[in-house]
Formats: sequence, C-alpha cells, structure tokens
Amino acid sequence: MQSAPWSQAYLRLHPQAALKNLEKPFVYHIGRDELYEIDGRAHEFLSQCDGSRRGAELTTDDAFVTYCLEEGLLELLPHSDPITVPLNLTVRPSLRYLELQLLHRCNLRCLHCYLDSRAGDELALADAVGITQQFSALGGLRLMISGGEPLLYQDLKQFIAKTADLQLRRVLLSNGTLINTRNIDWLNVEEIQFSLDGWTEGHDLLRGAGTFALTIQGMRAAKESGLAVSVATMIHRGNLNEFDRLRDFMDEIGVLEWGIDLPVSAGSLQEHSELLVPFTEAAPLMAYAYGGGYHGSADGYACGRHLLTVCPDGQAVKCGFYSDKILGNACLSLQDCWQKLEHIPLSRLECHACPALADCAGGCRFRASHALAPDPLMCELYGISS
Repeated sequence: MQSAPWSQAYLRLHPQAALKNLEKPFVYHIGRDELYEIDGRAHEFLSQCDGSRRGAELTTDDAFVTYCLEEGLLELLPHSDPITVPLNLTVRPSLRYLELQLLHRCNLRCLHCYLDSRAGDELALADAVGITQQFSALGGLRLMISGGEPLLYQDLKQFIAKTADLQLRRVLLSNGTLINTRNIDWLNVEEIQFSLDGWTEGHDLLRGAGTFALTIQGMRAAKESGLAVSVATMIHRGNLNEFDRLRDFMDEIGVLEWGIDLPVSAGSLQEHSELLVPFTEAAPLMAYAYGGGYHGSADGYACGRHLLTVCPDGQAVKCGFYSDKILGNACLSLQDCWQKLEHIPLSRLECHACPALADCAGGCRFRASHALAPDPLMCELYGISS
C-alpha cells in the first residue's frame, strides 16, 4: 500500500495556526478567526509538528492529517526547518479577548462618545508590547487595538511590527478617517473594524461633517490592500432609515462582520439625548447584524466572560464603561488583573427564569439598571415584558 504524500514530508504547524490551551485544547486559525476543538491526543501530535520530523515519524492518522492540511492548520516541508511551537499558560476562565486602549485622544468629537477624547494618557510602547506578550502567553485570541483613535498613537507602526509574531489576531478599531493609501501598507494587522454609523447624513450627524467620505475612503483602501474589514454601527435617531443602504454597501465590499448596538446614555450622549432611540425602535434593526460577537457571555455567565480592557494608563477594567472599577496594573501582571474580575452567573440575574435567557445571555450589564437587572434592549429583542 502506497503511503500518503504527507508521510515523507516534514510536518509543521502552519504560520496562521496556533495551539491554544483554553478550557479545552484548541487549534486557532488566526487568519480566519476560527477555533477548532481538539482532544488531548491531537494536541500532543500538533505540538510535535515543529518541522523537525517527517509525518511517518509522528502519526499514521491519514484522515486527521489530511483534514489539517485542507484547513490550513499544517504545512508540508521538503526538508527539516524547525520552529518552536508555543504552549500557553492555562487560566480559567480563559482570557481570549483583550481591548488595548492605546490612548483616549481622538481626532473626532462624536456625539455619543463615552470617553474623554481630550485626555492625555498614552500607553508607552514598551508597556503596550509587554501587555500584548502577556496576553499571548495566556492563550489570547483577539487583540482589539483601540482608543480614542489608534491612528493618533505615535508608536502605532512600531507596535504593529513588534506584535506581528505573537500568534494573535490583531483587530484595529478605528473611525477610519485617517486610513488611506499612504499608510495602509504598514497597517498590516489581521483585521480593521471601522465605525460606520449610518449613510452620509446619519454618519455625519453623529461624527461630524465630511467624516463619512473619509471613512468610506479608508474602508476601500483596506479592502483593496487585502485586509479583512468589519464594521461597528450604533443605532441613533439619525440613521434609522439608512440600514438597507448600509446592508447593500456591506455586501458590495465584502464586510466580514457587521456588529450593531444601541449606545448607552453615557459621556457625550448625555448632552445629546435627542439621538437616543427607544428600545422598541432599536430592536428590529439588530437583525441586520451578522458575524460572531466575541465579548458576550459564555459558559453560563453574563457579558465579558472572556474579555478584559486595558486603559491608556495601564489599568485593567472589565470594559471601558467600568473605568472606575480598577482591577490592577496590567503592566505588572495581566494575569493577576484577570483573576480579580468577578464574573456574574446567569443564574444570579433577576431574569434567571426567563425562557429567552439562553438566547439573550443577559445582554449588557452596563445597560441594565443594575448589575443583576434585565437588559431592556434584550427584553424587547426577544419579546419579553420587562
């Protein structure tokens, strides 16, 4: 019987694949943002696929190796070319998603922003890289490079270069107005998420005259350079009739993911209450969204089960809305900060007996009137009387 072609080649984990010890063992495809659950035997095998041995020395499981090759998790080499296969520390719950706010400064003054866009704190480059390295060592998956506007971070180019080999999916969260053909070549992250809050009229109402055109220009530059593009949209009074047009545009340029949410009354929005939309009007528009959310609940716990935010002063918090509830200094130990975070079981919520809880997963804890209250937007979305 003729041996499989891979058996005489050297097997190596694909550069876009990373082993991740989370609650269970996984292999993560960074480029596709896809997790594959594997068993202990598969994990041991893949950890040995470092390019130093031929396939026949490692396994006889043709079906599994073929599957890994087809999925882009393994690559075949004609000669030995070893690498180190990193194995992360295991923390429970796993810290999978980190929002790294490099600064709060921004070039826009959006009417719904909950941050002080004039604040001067800026995370030092060494700290930003060090925190990202810690995140990778803990098995992190997605790094959200955030602000303010991260394009204003003076060391952004160096930060992107210094984190390129950390086996993370780096997602740049930007308003898009500063992204263009002159800088897109070095913005070589794995994904850029653009804030697009309506079509021309609706977007400019929220973010300022002329910003829509600049954001669309940035999106097209990213797509033409081959970068994955996703979009975040906030529902407000000025864009309620623009979602069909937005959907057509998403289809036109091939947006990977479209996240839609209703902003909470905080920060600047408290002075612009005319933009607020009742839950009854907002809920139907949530149906336009597609793609996976990554900061929600999981494992029977409320929102943020696998997410942490680091502010520009290096302090870690549950998310940006909880900036007054500091968990510690992430520059010193991201793991210590993470393990101080209290996770709220869904069973503790006031709505724990609701038949829709398994689907709504408790929604946003900040939008709820208090930590254990129902999220009124989710109640409306699932047709529950709150």
